[in-house]
Amino acid sequence: MGEHKNDKCICRDLERLLEEQKRLSFDDFRFINEDFGFHTIPFILSTKECQFEAWGWSNNGNFFTTKVFRLEAIDIDGCCATFSLLEPVDMDGCPTDICDIFSLRTTINCVFVDLSCFTSLQPLSPRLVNRPLPIVDSKC
Repeated sequence: MGEHKNDKCICRDLERLLEEQKRLSFDDFRFINEDFGFHTIPFILSTKECQFEAWGWSNNGNFFTTKVFRLEAIDIDGCCATFSLLEPVDMDGCPTDICDIFSLRTTINCVFVDLSCFTSLQPLSPRLVNRPLPIVDSKC
């Protein structure tokens, strides 16, 4: 894996993102067991040429592609990380591209990524993750 200046910059940014994600989730509380925090800071990673994209299977068994991820773990020394895939859906609950996201569904799909080729990180709002759809039944 590369040791370029950018490599460590993205690794440090993701390390900070993971720290903030842990703080937002309130996981460090000893006496409070309420689920009132945000467990995910979704993000998009890019190279100089394009946004990173992965594919997986949604919770209902359908194939999807995504450019939005959740950081699960990071190895700063090796500059690599484990991401879980977030499924982007529109207001109707249908899979969508990055432009029409209404909600991001969590999935069990994970990828292990070498961070050496990434040049930028774009965090998104934690409120998007598992955001309730404004409809009763999904049209998809």
